[in-house]
Amino acid sequence: MTGVIKLLYTLKKEFLLITRDVHAVTVLFIMPAVFIMIMSLAMRDLFGLHSSVSIDALAVNRDAGKPAEAFVKAIEALPAFKFRRLEKDATTDRIEEQMLSRDIKFALIVRENFSTVMAGEKGGKGEKPLELLVNPSVNIQTQMVLKGALEEHLARLRHDAFIDRLGGLLDAAGIDSKKLKADKESPIEVRFTYRKGRSSKVPSAVQQSVPAWLVFSMFFIVIPLSNTFISERSQGTLMRLRSMNVSRLSLIVGKMIPYLFINAIQAVIMVAIGMVVVPLFGGTALTLGSSPGGLALIVASVSFSAIALALFIAAVARTTEQATTIGAVLNIIFGALGGIMVPTFVMPRFMQEMAHLSPMAWGLEGFLDIFLRNGGMADVLPESLALIFLGAVMLALTLIILRRLREV
Repeated sequence: MTGVIKLLYTLKKEFLLITRDVHAVTVLFIMPAVFIMIMSLAMRDLFGLHSSVSIDALAVNRDAGKPAEAFVKAIEALPAFKFRRLEKDATTDRIEEQMLSRDIKFALIVRENFSTVMAGEKGGKGEKPLELLVNPSVNIQTQMVLKGALEEHLARLRHDAFIDRLGGLLDAAGIDSKKLKADKESPIEVRFTYRKGRSSKVPSAVQQSVPAWLVFSMFFIVIPLSNTFISERSQGTLMRLRSMNVSRLSLIVGKMIPYLFINAIQAVIMVAIGMVVVPLFGGTALTLGSSPGGLALIVASVSFSAIALALFIAAVARTTEQATTIGAVLNIIFGALGGIMVPTFVMPRFMQEMAHLSPMAWGLEGFLDIFLRNGGMADVLPESLALIFLGAVMLALTLIILRRLREV
């Protein structure tokens, strides 16, 4: 019973210290909230099925034939790109000047031989019918999207031209040439895969941003925790508690419980922002998965691991400045490596493998299992166990360090 009373007094002390360190604790709530709002709204159209964002591009048609005009009109209908036409006699220098001055990513030039190439005439085989100018800042994925769309329309135009040339023979054979022409509708149906059957939810930017920045902010608990821990150690408060037969484990547990509570509040607030605030600014509302238990498990696991890591850093560091610097740098590395700042699916293969070294990646995958993949407790169990194991190792190392230093 005495041990319980000592723990309660330790908890009371910790909550008083937390309430006095308002600035550090406020960062834990304001920083992720701002990131969630910015990233959810900035990436809204990137994840939307009906994106309103389009990439500016120029189009110059130097061919007077009907196939060239039909081709340009077809590419102007591409939803991901917004083509603006220049006069047909615009020089390459003028096109490049327009691209650089207006930060336009692409310029498509339909050359004079386009119609002859499409007609299959010998005179049109000298050079390629299209020229694509690309801004060096455009990534290779976006270039491939446009090149793929252009090649698709070219193939369709060639196919239809070939069918037209065979029109008389097909009619004589009793074949409807119209049925042989390329279908303008895409034959591909896109569906998203979820655990435990099909789900009606569509991935959105907010479902990517909320778990990412929630995990990041939970690991940032190192700032207020290290400040209070090192201050108490330097002032002799922890030694006085030890002289009152309060065990090191009780001190550690007393440190952990209040911050577990803070992380739980963080999770509730960030989820509420995704569900209520983001839609008020035109974003998509966050939709939770079907497993509250799984969500609670991954929140608790990330929180436990983050606080244990923060305690280890606080035990190793000699000053609050050291702890803040080490914690901030380590969190940024974990965040960059673990898919918080840059999604892992756009990383090179070796970077995707390295991402598994980051505990933030484990937590993020667990949240995505709940929010996006309709997972349950069993699905987040591997990530949760990995996080709990890491936390247990960090706590063990913390106790060993404190015992050797004999300052606590």
